[in-house]
Amino acid sequence: MSDEWDLRLGVDEQAEDVVTSRLVEHNTHESPIVRERFVPANLPSRPLAVYAWEGDRVVGGCTGSTEDLWRWFTVDTMWVDAGLRGRGLGAALLAQAEAEAVRRGCRWAKLNTWDFQAPVFYERCGYEEYGREVDYPPGHTNFLMRKTLRSP
Repeated sequence: MSDEWDLRLGVDEQAEDVVTSRLVEHNTHESPIVRERFVPANLPSRPLAVYAWEGDRVVGGCTGSTEDLWRWFTVDTMWVDAGLRGRGLGAALLAQAEAEAVRRGCRWAKLNTWDFQAPVFYERCGYEEYGREVDYPPGHTNFLMRKTLRSP
């Protein structure tokens, strides 16, 4: 019965450590690939970055990370100078980042983009929407997108 529990609202680092370790324990027990992911040697993701320069000025970039065991490339940041948009620079940056991810063994890529950013651009680059967070942030939609980089 719920009246037997002492529910406490508030941050508690010790309690958080217990909950996190119990969740990891459950997940690693239930899934061999998750268990393998939590082997210390498999924990770090590898940064991946491509930048475009015009002289001594950065005019674009694509940054993210690759996760070797699960073979995913996550795009974290993508930006092109407003004066250069629509000229192929973004596609070139993304393509070079994806090529490096494939070279590292990645089979898929994923990213998030808001409605006021570039969902149509990513669709043109082969990304498919697999989810939406509506009103996140308020008044906007966050698109969750993924792309198959290569077949198994």
